[in-house]
Amino acid sequence: MFYLRALFSAGMVAAALFSSTALSAVGMQPETSLVLLNMAEGGGSINVTNNDHQASLLHITLYDLPDYKDNVVPQVIVTQPISRVDGGAMQRVRFVVSSAEPIKVEHFKRVIFEGIQQRTPGSSQKVAFTVRHDLPVLIRPEGLPEVKDPWTRLTWSVKGKELTVTNPSPYVVRLSPQLQLLPSKTAATLAKTYILPGQTLTAKVASSASLAGNTQIKLMPASRYGFQVDDYFAPLVSL
Repeated sequence: MFYLRALFSAGMVAAALFSSTALSAVGMQPETSLVLLNMAEGGGSINVTNNDHQASLLHITLYDLPDYKDNVVPQVIVTQPISRVDGGAMQRVRFVVSSAEPIKVEHFKRVIFEGIQQRTPGSSQKVAFTVRHDLPVLIRPEGLPEVKDPWTRLTWSVKGKELTVTNPSPYVVRLSPQLQLLPSKTAATLAKTYILPGQTLTAKVASSASLAGNTQIKLMPASRYGFQVDDYFAPLVSL
């Protein structure tokens, strides 16, 4: 029998900003920090390695982000949600994506890879510790050109005490939630580490801070795989 009594989360780590593979631990280890699915190919695959010395069950769970509660998103299924993986072995996981209508923008989901250890016969061990990897899933439309700097397409604006950002592009943008207005060096914070196509977010700024006179936003963008890239300075418009 396989038991799961406790688990450690290896979700997004600050050091890598958004990569749950920044930590290496015994258990199921995805080969990348992102699951990339292409509509043109009907899905995609990722390799997962069991770094433990003994066999474990690999359990995979997909879930939608709350941002999509009123919108229809492409359907994604994993062809083998539960599989047995020997110690030191690698399992290739296949995802199939479909949509009732062609999509024109990128979509975001998340997937959990979880290992459930096998209890050794005769052992008094009752708790099996395992690492859970919660990774983003990026779904790309057919025919959409690839870009390496989607954050340059964001528009930033200030109106009174409110700082907002809008993503008019068809690309998902990943970034640190920590922002800085310039030249005042006023700090601001977003509630998310991503901005979906067509989405507008309002940043949190100290109530005593004055936003007047600022002309730029300093942000720390991330690659599609969640790794920090060079800081970017975006123009800030006053409305």
